Amino acid sequence: MDGMPTEGRVTPAARTRGIAGFAQVWARAILGTSFPDSGLVGIERRLHALSQRLIDVLLREPFVADEAGAVAAALLEHTYGASDALAATMEVCGSQLLTALALESSPELTGRVAALQGAFARGYAGALRERILADQDLIHRAARRSTTDRLRLIFSAPTVGIVVADDLGRIRDTNDAFARMVGVAPGRMLGRSLCDFAHPDDAARLREELAAQRRDGTRRIRGDLRLTSPSGAVVHADLSTSCHHSGSRCEAQLSLITDVTDRHQLQERLRYQARHDPLTGLPNRVMLRERVEQLTAGGTRRRLGLCFVDLDGFKAVNDGLGHDVGDQLLVAVADRLRVTLVDGQLLIRIGGDEFVILLADTAGIEDVTEVARRVLAALAEPIQVGAHLLTAGASLGLAESPVGTADFGDLMRDADRSLYRAKEAGRGRWAVVDSDHDDHQVSRHTLAPMLASAVRRDEFVVHYQPIVALTPAASTPAIPTPGSGSASVVVGVEALVHWRHPRFGLLAPEMFLGPAERTGQIGALGRRVLELACGQAASWPATQDAPHYVSVNLSAGQLREPGLVDQVDRILDAAGLPANRLQLELTEAVVLGPAGGPTRVLRDLAALGVRLAVDDFGSGYANLTRLHRLPLHSLKLSSSLVSRDEDGATDPGGESTVRALVGLGHAFGLTVIAEGVETDAQAERLRRVQCDGAQGHLFARPLPPEELHAWLAVSTSGTETEPPGWTPSGAVPSGGTVAGAGSVSAPSAAARGIPRSQVAGPHVRRAVG
Repeated sequence: MDGMPTEGRVTPAARTRGIAGFAQVWARAILGTSFPDSGLVGIERRLHALSQRLIDVLLREPFVADEAGAVAAALLEHTYGASDALAATMEVCGSQLLTALALESSPELTGRVAALQGAFARGYAGALRERILADQDLIHRAARRSTTDRLRLIFSAPTVGIVVADDLGRIRDTNDAFARMVGVAPGRMLGRSLCDFAHPDDAARLREELAAQRRDGTRRIRGDLRLTSPSGAVVHADLSTSCHHSGSRCEAQLSLITDVTDRHQLQERLRYQARHDPLTGLPNRVMLRERVEQLTAGGTRRRLGLCFVDLDGFKAVNDGLGHDVGDQLLVAVADRLRVTLVDGQLLIRIGGDEFVILLADTAGIEDVTEVARRVLAALAEPIQVGAHLLTAGASLGLAESPVGTADFGDLMRDADRSLYRAKEAGRGRWAVVDSDHDDHQVSRHTLAPMLASAVRRDEFVVHYQPIVALTPAASTPAIPTPGSGSASVVVGVEALVHWRHPRFGLLAPEMFLGPAERTGQIGALGRRVLELACGQAASWPATQDAPHYVSVNLSAGQLREPGLVDQVDRILDAAGLPANRLQLELTEAVVLGPAGGPTRVLRDLAALGVRLAVDDFGSGYANLTRLHRLPLHSLKLSSSLVSRDEDGATDPGGESTVRALVGLGHAFGLTVIAEGVETDAQAERLRRVQCDGAQGHLFARPLPPEELHAWLAVSTSGTETEPPGWTPSGAVPSGGTVAGAGSVSAPSAAARGIPRSQVAGPHVRRAVG
């Protein structure tokens, strides 16, 4: 949907319903905030046409927010001329406009709504000012031709302050409305100047303008004025002043002052909301751009730096613990990051789990790396969120350049590309922009709107990373890197999707899976990956050298799809792949989180004969009491545990932690696989703690299908593989029931030769129900 023009997202019928529904809630919102000349039905009838115009502005391509100002002026003409009516309109636009059209919120649409609100407020304020000035002109004309009695009647106006001064600017008369604004009795103003009641910052300018008008009398003063009272309160006002001359002498200077403090405060609130994140209170992307523009306007000798902060594993917190806990974690992270700032640095939340630190007047990239060190140190300690103790690791992308060599967009893209490199390198670190490395890369924010059309055009391919068995160190040599001459026992492969982009080349999954989740494309993309992986796995020869299974990641969004089990069953049937040769990986937070997890779906998938694995185990929260209740086959240890074990001096408990988790998995009859293995030393330590298997760059990077076949031919020649029912060396098989942890060793329906059509659908539900 995100690739579709905005107008095409709403059907004519939905548009008609949305206009009527929005007009109804809008009418109720402003009823009672002003003095309309009809009841709810009449108001709703009048607002129906304005609702249609607002929705046209929102959906039209190209989007031009300023057209909402004309709608605001039309609203004022319906006599809803009160600041409360404007505030109510802003609130209902923000909360109900997308809902009325049945549109899901997205960064693009929420940005349009915010821009529309701003344009509406500006249009309303402008129209209100014109009305006030028109009313003031009437008063001026009435004052010039009225008798004293009629002038006194005008002076009694309850809302417009009136001040009459002589040829020297001394106040000769004023009314109660102005006296209330400045908190001074009318009699105590006589003989003083209007400038005496102006804000100190406005007084000198006002004194010059009033004096110039008394001298020539040819121009009218119109503009904003701040007044102060003896208590220090500030009143924001509209000022209109004219001078009546007799010959060359000023006989009277008339000032009309209207209190617009409520309107000013509303505009300030809207301005603040448009420039700040509502969750953390931090500045947002709008203020970031404004600040960069201010700094770049100061001259080309200045330098700027960006530290792009992206939390690692935040999605697992949202999926496993819920969005409320995720929001609390973001607030806590914002507080941690604030304390790292020094003068000249600004912290911004640009959306989701992404923050940016802007550095002004840097001397070089070293200034930005120093900030990166402080950020990683600040986030190293666990954060207490309610009853949960959470770790908020982060990956950082750094960029720094002189003003003038790159604009704001270039600087953001450089930092974003560096962030991608940091995540690719293993997370929990920073990376600096490298133009030679990043020339072919592209920002994830640029990719987001292209995803929908990419799925339709089938631009995605699957690469495979081998999963090898780790044999005991006493009996076999260390697992070699490919091409070293020694052999590896390949037990499976993990399928990793890549985007073959027509402009940017082959993009790794880290570049687009996050945007796919946020834009709702993950379901369609996940189905296509499953189809490709199963189809290619079915084509592999049935030899001992071939992988025993293909492992495919399953997102939380896919797991919530009501027809997932039937979808997997159909894909396996279409590919002709036995169910026990497919493994589905789910994150630790989704499967073992405190929310309970999708137990029924997992058991239905296991009843098909599909293998199930917990991915990224040991990286976050896990409810271990659920581990033995689920039909799991494998635990995949987080790569962060493997890297922690690299240096015993800095983390002496690293190997003990891995040993304990391997023992836990074996106690439940599960195969334990370590991810992110990059060195021989890491592989040796994993064998020492009896970890069953591993994957990582030590053995092979993700390979396209044709390269995988070549790699297998070299890496597995002359070896003997485990049988298809491969179980961990230290596992303790249990009864082999579908719901038990020992299902790793239970023969699947497909392995027993039972057609899967007999164990799918209703039969599955009866078997596990």
